[in-house]
Amino acid sequence: MEGVAYTTGLDLDDDHKEIHFSIDYIQGIPEARRKREILGVLVHEMVHCWQHNAFGTAPGGLVEGIADWVRLNADLAPPHWKQEADGDWDAGYQHTGYFLEYLEQRFGKGSVMAVNQELRRKKYDEAAFWQKLFDHDVATLWKQYGKSLAKKAAGNPTEESEQTESCGDHNSGEVVEKNEDHRKNDERRQHPRDFAQEMKDLYMT
Repeated sequence: MEGVAYTTGLDLDDDHKEIHFSIDYIQGIPEARRKREILGVLVHEMVHCWQHNAFGTAPGGLVEGIADWVRLNADLAPPHWKQEADGDWDAGYQHTGYFLEYLEQRFGKGSVMAVNQELRRKKYDEAAFWQKLFDHDVATLWKQYGKSLAKKAAGNPTEESEQTESCGDHNSGEVVEKNEDHRKNDERRQHPRDFAQEMKDLYMT
């Protein structure tokens, strides 16, 4: 088969999944990295078995980015991955995965889980989706992510104002601390890192 791997639903129903993994790709992995790369790909593909996609309307890059974000947090990122803010936010895979990690760090643990849960509830409306979760449109978040990478590359510490960013009704001047505003329900405290760590413990020990 071409490519690396893919996950598909079975004829029985979409709740039953099947992961296909290229033997040619596996044979081409250097032996020193083979176990970690196989596990990393499997973690990515298994995320596809459980994640939501807004009833088929979510950007493909967001779907793939969530899967690579879980892989990243399982400490299974391959050496060629790098953070960058060039191009579009939804280019997918590690490109979007690192962007999601920025959101997780900036807005608090459970932010990416909240993204996945929101994709379970309704069809994707880009403007409403990101505004509801983070009080910003995704273009603004992407631009701020790029600025944070530029500061990091220049060796500048993150400003305190960015570390404790607040959000709320900006027109009225009302400010609500992010840890209160962005954890609106218990679902946001659930975390896919737990799944990633479980997979890592199972296969790496």
